[in-house]
Amino acid sequence: MNMTKLNEAVEILKGDLGEGLTACNIFTVQEGLSIAGHNSQPKASALFNQVTSNLIKILKAADFPGLGKYYIVDLEGDHMVVVLPLGEYRWGILVDATKIELGLLVSIAIPNCIRAFEEANKK
Repeated sequence: MNMTKLNEAVEILKGDLGEGLTACNIFTVQEGLSIAGHNSQPKASALFNQVTSNLIKILKAADFPGLGKYYIVDLEGDHMVVVLPLGEYRWGILVDATKIELGLLVSIAIPNCIRAFEEANKK
């Protein structure tokens, strides 16, 4: 993992979402430990790591299609959590929904996150 490029990926997200980005963490699936982030929330990373693993198991048990590029959880207080499963890593993003447009998040910010992460993870 190229940590310089990984930190650049976080900066790209900050640029795309501006004040709408409350926090984000890129964390390992194995331990749920943050390796990069903005306003990091380690407890949330560990818990959303578990939620994501459970969601993957539930979808499989239900004979549903597997988890795609991301999932979004609508929270009280006009916030949303976005989780991107990225192989051995996951990227959790907390946004203030009053300060972003959903189209910007889905059409620009998330694809930019994925591209920047893949660039940082090139071997």
